[in-house]
Amino acid sequence: MKKTLIILLATMIINCSGGTSDEVTVITLGSLGNEMKYDTTEFTVKAGSKVKLTMKNNASLDFMGEMLHNVVILLDESQASNVVKYAEMNDGTPLASNTILAMTVLADKQEEASVEFTAPKKPGKYLYICTYIAHAATMRGYMIVE
Repeated sequence: MKKTLIILLATMIINCSGGTSDEVTVITLGSLGNEMKYDTTEFTVKAGSKVKLTMKNNASLDFMGEMLHNVVILLDESQASNVVKYAEMNDGTPLASNTILAMTVLADKQEEASVEFTAPKKPGKYLYICTYIAHAATMRGYMIVE
């Protein structure tokens, strides 16, 4: 009886302890209506966790032709101006590099774009920006890794 109870207790502890590596943290953020701002300027994830980030472009009207948005998460905030500079020469799409942790494609008004990635193992604040032309100055926030 005692041995059965110990085995049962050990099984319960193993099955109930923590999460599995298949768990995905789902984050949804969007544009703030027709403004060049995100509706969420900060979100938190666990270090090394799997993340699915969805960007909803909530713009409803054309502004000077297009109102495209994306999310680009940088590993090195000091490289933001270089990432933006290249993106603006490439219709808003940055060059994939080791400076970029993750990025969505550009989403047109009322569209969504998603990306899945693994959060850095190093805790800290990671800047995210929209790299569409002239958006990065006001369309920014931070992913907090704990």
